[in-house]
Amino acid sequence: MTLPSRSQWLWPEWHPHPSVRVVVTTRAGSHSPRPWDGFNLGLNCGDQPERVAQARHHVEKLLQADHPAAWLTQVHGNRVIRAGELDTEADGVWTDQQRWPCVVLTADCLPVLLARTDGSAVAAVHAGWRGLQAGIIGKAVRQLAPAGQSLSAWLGPAICGKCYQVGDEVYRAFLKADPVYRDAFKADATPGRWRFSVAQAAMINLAGLGVDDVQGGELCTACDLSRFYSYRKEGDTGRFASLIWLDA
Repeated sequence: MTLPSRSQWLWPEWHPHPSVRVVVTTRAGSHSPRPWDGFNLGLNCGDQPERVAQARHHVEKLLQADHPAAWLTQVHGNRVIRAGELDTEADGVWTDQQRWPCVVLTADCLPVLLARTDGSAVAAVHAGWRGLQAGIIGKAVRQLAPAGQSLSAWLGPAICGKCYQVGDEVYRAFLKADPVYRDAFKADATPGRWRFSVAQAAMINLAGLGVDDVQGGELCTACDLSRFYSYRKEGDTGRFASLIWLDA
Protein backbone atom coordinates (compact mmCIF):
# COMPACT_ATOMS: atom_id res chain seq x y z
CA MET A 1 0.00 0.00 0.00
CA THR A 2 1.30 3.44 -0.95
CA LEU A 3 1.26 6.34 1.50
CA PRO A 4 1.07 9.91 0.18
CA SER A 5 3.95 12.36 0.34
CA ARG A 6 3.88 15.98 1.50
CA SER A 7 3.92 17.05 -2.14
CA GLN A 8 0.54 15.36 -2.70
CA TRP A 9 -1.20 17.50 -0.07
CA LEU A 10 -2.67 20.99 -0.28
CA TRP A 11 -0.61 23.80 1.26
CA PRO A 12 -2.84 26.91 1.19
CA GLU A 13 -1.52 30.32 0.21
CA TRP A 14 -2.74 31.82 3.47
CA HIS A 15 -0.18 33.52 5.67
CA PRO A 16 -1.79 35.24 8.67
CA HIS A 17 1.58 35.19 10.49
CA PRO A 18 5.01 33.69 9.70
CA SER A 19 4.67 31.17 12.55
CA VAL A 20 1.33 29.73 11.37
CA ARG A 21 1.45 26.48 9.35
CA VAL A 22 -1.50 24.94 7.49
CA VAL A 23 -1.99 21.80 5.41
CA VAL A 24 -4.93 19.83 4.01
CA THR A 25 -4.44 16.14 3.30
CA THR A 26 -5.96 14.58 0.18
CA ARG A 27 -7.06 11.11 -0.87
CA ALA A 28 -3.81 10.63 -2.81
CA GLY A 29 -2.17 7.25 -2.26
CA SER A 30 -3.36 3.65 -2.04
CA HIS A 31 -3.19 3.11 1.71
CA SER A 32 -6.98 2.75 2.06
CA PRO A 33 -8.97 0.26 -0.06
CA ARG A 34 -12.43 0.88 -1.46
CA PRO A 35 -14.77 2.51 -0.55
CA TRP A 36 -12.25 4.68 1.32
CA ASP A 37 -9.77 4.45 -1.54
CA GLY A 38 -6.85 6.76 -1.18
CA PHE A 39 -5.87 7.97 2.27
CA ASN A 40 -8.67 7.84 4.82
CA LEU A 41 -8.17 9.43 8.25
CA GLY A 42 -11.68 8.94 9.65
CA LEU A 43 -12.53 6.40 12.33
CA ASN A 44 -16.30 6.73 11.97
CA CYS A 45 -16.75 5.55 8.38
CA GLY A 46 -16.26 1.78 8.62
CA ASP A 47 -12.54 1.55 7.91
CA GLN A 48 -10.27 -0.62 10.04
CA PRO A 49 -9.13 1.33 13.15
CA GLU A 50 -5.60 -0.06 12.86
CA ARG A 51 -5.32 1.17 9.28
CA VAL A 52 -6.63 4.62 10.22
CA ALA A 53 -4.21 4.81 13.15
CA GLN A 54 -1.34 4.04 10.78
CA ALA A 55 -2.48 6.78 8.41
CA ARG A 56 -2.74 9.29 11.24
CA HIS A 57 0.73 8.33 12.46
CA HIS A 58 2.01 8.94 8.92
CA VAL A 59 0.56 12.47 8.99
CA GLU A 60 2.19 13.26 12.32
CA LYS A 61 5.52 11.82 11.19
CA LEU A 62 5.56 13.99 8.06
CA LEU A 63 4.67 17.11 10.07
CA GLN A 64 7.46 16.39 12.60
CA ALA A 65 5.47 18.06 15.37
CA ASP A 66 6.40 17.95 19.04
CA HIS A 67 2.92 16.74 20.05
CA PRO A 68 0.54 14.22 18.49
CA ALA A 69 -2.16 16.00 16.51
CA ALA A 70 -5.29 16.91 18.49
CA TRP A 71 -7.67 14.47 16.80
CA LEU A 72 -11.31 15.00 17.78
CA THR A 73 -14.35 12.78 18.13
CA GLN A 74 -16.61 15.00 16.02
CA VAL A 75 -20.37 15.01 16.70
CA HIS A 76 -21.73 17.95 14.64
CA GLY A 77 -22.03 20.03 17.80
CA ASN A 78 -20.61 23.34 18.98
CA ARG A 79 -18.10 22.34 21.68
CA VAL A 80 -14.58 23.74 21.35
CA ILE A 81 -11.72 22.35 23.44
CA ARG A 82 -8.10 23.18 24.06
CA ALA A 83 -5.54 20.79 22.61
CA GLY A 84 -4.57 18.24 25.23
CA GLU A 85 -7.97 17.91 26.93
CA LEU A 86 -8.89 14.30 27.66
CA ASP A 87 -12.51 14.62 26.52
CA THR A 88 -12.11 14.93 22.76
CA GLU A 89 -15.83 14.84 21.86
CA ALA A 90 -15.92 18.25 20.20
CA ASP A 91 -15.99 19.96 16.83
CA GLY A 92 -13.36 22.59 17.44
CA VAL A 93 -9.89 22.68 19.00
CA TRP A 94 -7.43 25.49 19.72
CA THR A 95 -3.94 25.91 21.12
CA ASP A 96 -1.39 28.56 22.01
CA GLN A 97 1.39 25.97 22.23
CA GLN A 98 3.98 25.60 19.49
CA ARG A 99 4.10 22.49 17.29
CA TRP A 100 0.78 21.09 18.49
CA PRO A 101 -1.38 20.51 15.37
CA CYS A 102 -5.10 21.20 15.65
CA VAL A 103 -7.08 19.08 13.20
CA VAL A 104 -10.60 18.52 11.90
CA LEU A 105 -11.83 15.82 9.52
CA THR A 106 -14.36 16.45 6.76
CA ALA A 107 -15.95 15.01 3.64
CA ASP A 108 -18.31 17.90 2.66
CA CYS A 109 -18.56 19.88 5.91
CA LEU A 110 -16.50 23.06 6.09
CA PRO A 111 -13.07 23.17 7.79
CA VAL A 112 -12.58 26.63 9.31
CA LEU A 113 -9.01 27.43 10.35
CA LEU A 114 -8.43 30.45 12.58
CA ALA A 115 -5.26 32.23 13.65
CA ARG A 116 -4.42 35.24 15.76
CA THR A 117 -2.61 37.64 13.48
CA ASP A 118 0.12 38.06 16.10
CA GLY A 119 0.89 34.34 15.72
CA SER A 120 0.12 33.44 19.33
CA ALA A 121 -2.76 30.96 18.90
CA VAL A 122 -4.63 28.92 16.29
CA ALA A 123 -7.81 26.85 16.02
CA ALA A 124 -9.46 24.30 13.74
CA VAL A 125 -13.26 24.06 13.47
CA HIS A 126 -15.53 21.43 11.90
CA ALA A 127 -18.49 23.43 10.57
CA GLY A 128 -21.30 21.32 9.20
CA TRP A 129 -24.65 23.04 8.88
CA ARG A 130 -25.74 21.91 12.36
CA GLY A 131 -22.60 23.11 14.11
CA LEU A 132 -22.55 26.33 12.14
CA GLN A 133 -26.20 27.05 12.94
CA ALA A 134 -25.53 26.22 16.61
CA GLY A 135 -22.75 28.81 16.76
CA ILE A 136 -19.54 26.81 16.79
CA ILE A 137 -17.59 29.45 14.87
CA GLY A 138 -18.58 32.07 17.44
CA LYS A 139 -17.45 29.80 20.27
CA ALA A 140 -14.09 29.24 18.59
CA VAL A 141 -13.61 32.96 17.98
CA ARG A 142 -14.35 33.74 21.64
CA GLN A 143 -11.93 31.03 22.79
CA LEU A 144 -9.20 32.27 20.49
CA ALA A 145 -9.76 36.00 20.95
CA PRO A 146 -11.29 36.54 24.41
CA ALA A 147 -9.93 40.08 24.54
CA GLY A 148 -10.83 40.94 20.95
CA GLN A 149 -7.48 39.95 19.46
CA SER A 150 -7.21 40.28 15.69
CA LEU A 151 -8.02 37.06 13.83
CA SER A 152 -7.68 35.74 10.31
CA ALA A 153 -9.65 32.79 8.88
CA TRP A 154 -9.21 30.29 6.06
CA LEU A 155 -12.09 28.18 4.75
CA GLY A 156 -11.08 24.77 3.46
CA PRO A 157 -12.62 22.41 0.90
CA ALA A 158 -16.36 21.79 1.39
CA ILE A 159 -19.40 21.04 -0.72
CA CYS A 160 -20.37 24.12 -2.73
CA GLY A 161 -23.75 25.82 -3.00
CA LYS A 162 -24.43 24.37 -6.44
CA CYS A 163 -23.91 20.81 -5.20
CA TYR A 164 -25.54 21.03 -1.78
CA GLN A 165 -29.33 20.68 -1.65
CA VAL A 166 -31.09 21.07 1.70
CA GLY A 167 -34.68 21.15 2.89
CA ASP A 168 -36.89 23.85 4.38
CA GLU A 169 -35.90 22.78 7.91
CA VAL A 170 -32.30 23.89 7.32
CA TYR A 171 -33.41 27.16 5.73
CA ARG A 172 -35.78 27.93 8.61
CA ALA A 173 -33.19 27.00 11.26
CA PHE A 174 -30.66 29.48 9.89
CA LEU A 175 -33.16 32.29 9.41
CA LYS A 176 -34.38 31.75 12.97
CA ALA A 177 -30.79 32.17 14.16
CA ASP A 178 -30.29 35.31 12.05
CA PRO A 179 -32.14 36.50 8.91
CA VAL A 180 -28.80 37.64 7.46
CA TYR A 181 -28.12 33.99 6.53
CA ARG A 182 -30.73 34.29 3.78
CA ASP A 183 -27.93 35.29 1.39
CA ALA A 184 -26.36 31.81 1.74
CA PHE A 185 -29.46 30.13 0.22
CA LYS A 186 -30.88 30.00 -3.29
CA ALA A 187 -34.26 28.48 -4.09
CA ASP A 188 -34.00 25.10 -5.82
CA ALA A 189 -36.12 24.00 -8.78
CA THR A 190 -37.75 21.47 -6.44
CA PRO A 191 -40.34 23.11 -4.16
CA GLY A 192 -39.30 23.18 -0.53
CA ARG A 193 -35.64 22.62 -1.37
CA TRP A 194 -32.71 25.05 -1.33
CA ARG A 195 -29.12 25.23 -2.55
CA PHE A 196 -26.99 26.14 0.44
CA SER A 197 -23.44 27.50 0.53
CA VAL A 198 -21.93 26.57 3.87
CA ALA A 199 -18.83 28.64 2.99
CA GLN A 200 -20.95 31.74 2.40
CA ALA A 201 -22.81 31.13 5.66
CA ALA A 202 -19.47 30.93 7.45
CA MET A 203 -18.31 34.17 5.84
CA ILE A 204 -21.52 35.86 7.00
CA ASN A 205 -20.99 34.47 10.50
CA LEU A 206 -17.35 35.56 10.63
CA ALA A 207 -18.19 39.07 9.42
CA GLY A 208 -20.75 39.39 12.20
CA LEU A 209 -18.08 38.33 14.69
CA GLY A 210 -15.69 41.01 13.45
CA VAL A 211 -13.35 38.70 11.53
CA ASP A 212 -12.81 40.62 8.29
CA ASP A 213 -9.76 38.77 6.93
CA VAL A 214 -11.34 35.60 5.50
CA GLN A 215 -9.72 33.62 2.69
CA GLY A 216 -10.42 30.35 0.90
CA GLY A 217 -13.87 28.83 0.51
CA GLU A 218 -13.63 28.19 -3.24
CA LEU A 219 -12.78 24.46 -3.25
CA CYS A 220 -15.70 22.03 -3.60
CA THR A 221 -15.39 18.45 -2.35
CA ALA A 222 -18.18 17.15 -4.59
CA CYS A 223 -16.66 18.77 -7.69
CA ASP A 224 -13.13 17.46 -7.07
CA LEU A 225 -13.35 13.78 -6.15
CA SER A 226 -9.82 13.19 -7.42
CA ARG A 227 -8.49 15.06 -4.38
CA PHE A 228 -11.23 15.09 -1.74
CA TYR A 229 -13.85 12.85 -0.19
CA SER A 230 -17.53 13.77 -0.56
CA TYR A 231 -20.10 11.95 1.56
CA ARG A 232 -23.05 13.37 -0.37
CA LYS A 233 -21.57 12.49 -3.75
CA GLU A 234 -20.10 9.09 -2.86
CA GLY A 235 -22.03 7.77 0.15
CA ASP A 236 -19.60 5.41 1.89
CA THR A 237 -16.27 7.21 1.75
CA GLY A 238 -13.32 8.44 3.79
CA ARG A 239 -12.33 11.66 5.52
CA PHE A 240 -9.48 14.08 4.85
CA ALA A 241 -7.84 16.36 7.41
CA SER A 242 -7.28 20.09 7.69
CA LEU A 243 -4.48 20.93 10.14
CA ILE A 244 -3.13 24.13 11.62
CA TRP A 245 -0.26 24.64 14.07
CA LEU A 246 2.32 27.11 15.30
CA ASP A 247 6.00 26.82 14.49
CA ALA A 248 9.00 28.88 15.48
